[in-house]
Amino acid sequence: MSGNGEDLMPSRAQQGKQARLMEAQCLQALNQGRADEALQLCQQLNHDYPDYARGWLLLSDMALRGSHPQLALEAIDRALSLQPGEPEFLLHKARLLYQAKQIAVLDVLLERLAETPIHNACLLADLAYLENLRGRLSAAEQHYRQALVLDPGQVGYHFNLATVLRYVGKLDEAEVHLERAIALRPLDTEAHLLLSQLRRQTLDDHHLPRLRRLSEHPELTRLQKAQVHYALAKELEDLGHFQESVTALRQGAALKRANMRYEVDGDIATLDKLRSVFDRQWLAQTKDGHDSEEPIFVLGLPRTGSTLVERILSAHSEVQSVGELNNFALCIMAQCRRTFRQAPASKLKLVEMSAQLDMGLLGRDYVQSTRPDTGQHRHFIDKLPLNSLNLGLIAKALPNSKLILVRRHPLDSCYAMFKQLFTQGYPFSYDLKELAGYFIAHHRLMGHWQALLGDRLLCLDYETLVTQPEQQIQALLGYCNLPWQDACLTFHQHNEPSKTASASQIRQPLYTSSVGKWRQVEALLAPVHEAFTEAGIPC
Repeated sequence: MSGNGEDLMPSRAQQGKQARLMEAQCLQALNQGRADEALQLCQQLNHDYPDYARGWLLLSDMALRGSHPQLALEAIDRALSLQPGEPEFLLHKARLLYQAKQIAVLDVLLERLAETPIHNACLLADLAYLENLRGRLSAAEQHYRQALVLDPGQVGYHFNLATVLRYVGKLDEAEVHLERAIALRPLDTEAHLLLSQLRRQTLDDHHLPRLRRLSEHPELTRLQKAQVHYALAKELEDLGHFQESVTALRQGAALKRANMRYEVDGDIATLDKLRSVFDRQWLAQTKDGHDSEEPIFVLGLPRTGSTLVERILSAHSEVQSVGELNNFALCIMAQCRRTFRQAPASKLKLVEMSAQLDMGLLGRDYVQSTRPDTGQHRHFIDKLPLNSLNLGLIAKALPNSKLILVRRHPLDSCYAMFKQLFTQGYPFSYDLKELAGYFIAHHRLMGHWQALLGDRLLCLDYETLVTQPEQQIQALLGYCNLPWQDACLTFHQHNEPSKTASASQIRQPLYTSSVGKWRQVEALLAPVHEAFTEAGIPC
């Protein structure tokens, strides 16, 4: 026995065993909902065994759950100081950086992760998910493929790879992976729906028998049934069975609407409020804001052709698209909180408060919020359709920006929205009466912006664009002060990915088959037509 007592100290192996035991106890408490006890155990673990890296990972995870993002980052950095190259720790930090909107730092970390050997399918899929969020689609595709090599039976990997392949235009391969996902999980209704949307179905190649069987399955939830009915409606329309398509569409929309809590009157009141607050007097008395010429806003209602306009413009060498950003609305909300030291109590109150904001700060904050994704080109496109509601604020906050309102025949617009099962947003689109009411209020607001902004707002009609493309594209580029480039006319050959509902269609040359499509389902839209006639909207 030594005289200094070292034999009484536990060995490194014993310390590791005890640390893992405490970690397991902490996780058990956490999983059983005993958060306070779990936190105490975790703090004790990190006190007793400060060199046990997973203890700091656990603390980081708990801090994140408890809405303490700074502590979460500090704890994962402590873990990484102990195990600098551990992929699980690096991925955890990447998720924290994304949530904290530290995008420049995140992108550097994603580059590092792309060069880090990872031999765990789950971690590879997590990395691919983050890369997808950041628009790094080639890397996301690669890492989903690697995850499937390690675990080919994971349904989610097949589905997620298929979505990425759709974004980049590899539709045939996307179809293969969706079929594999369905083979592994026949009730994956989201995969069935995406499969139906990938291409135009034909009499020789469609999925109607399988979809009809699936629609009768007793275990489907309400949302799953809605997804199946939307898939049926899409394929039936492709095959020219319009009456059956309408029946399936009505069923799907009713199921989706029944799954939501929503009152269209609140949105209509907000649109009317925008017209009354942002008037000529406000426009004349409000100082212009930030002088950036970078932003091009392509806006309007969804499914009106905004993606087509985005693709045409983004084919130009001086323009990049950053997709559908909600940054402007977020900047409005953030400045309202800073200015008034409280969040707006309602949408109507938000309209009133936003009219009093500092336009210079609002414009500057918006442009800054788009970095580092923007700034490498002369212009960037923000294609969020409902930026149309904020046109008054955008026009003043960014007086040198370009504003392009895309319009479509009112009944074609409503039919296109009604038959789209949106991932999120646009709750007014699942009931024809609500859809008509919202459209009328939006139409009036757009008329208000046109009268207010004049030539500052370019109004582009979808029907004219697809029938007179060269003339309209010349006018579009002229409005944006861009020189003509042939690539804008052959935009469908552009390899830029797209994450919109039109991701499949934009790989085709311009076509006119969607013009006047409402006539094929005229009976369905009769109440909408009547409402438009009463409102003075020509159809």
